[in-house]
Amino acid sequence: MNIIPQHILAKEGILPAFSIAKKITAMDIKRLKEKVTTSSSKVNADKLQLLLKEAIINETQIAMKTQPIPGLIIDTPEESEEKKRVLELTYFASIIAKKLVDKKISKYHNCYIINTLVNILQLSEEDFENFHRKFSEFQNGNKEDEEE
Repeated sequence: MNIIPQHILAKEGILPAFSIAKKITAMDIKRLKEKVTTSSSKVNADKLQLLLKEAIINETQIAMKTQPIPGLIIDTPEESEEKKRVLELTYFASIIAKKLVDKKISKYHNCYIINTLVNILQLSEEDFENFHRKFSEFQNGNKEDEEE
């Protein structure tokens, strides 16, 4: 499974696309150009551009592996699976809610249905407290090791 890192600014919709790149100075370009000119007699603009692009990609990859990047979010496969499960359950809940709205069920009867589900599933106040704590941690990116 290929895990794609995402920056928090993109995740929160502040910047729809956020790229993490290393700043290349004029001196870096000059050193690269000198390196190319000493290794080959003829350097054209296309070759220099290609070498510069490769150098930027290599340095960025090394920096991502060796240096922390503030705000970078990398989901583990387990977190990705949990997000997928939450999306599936949200879709399931929305279908049920739509059916109740379509049938013009009153709020009183909606509460009755929810209360009946809670009783049939034998859910307690403690279950809801645990759920709210774990779901809050999940939303904040702090996944607990224990699962129920």
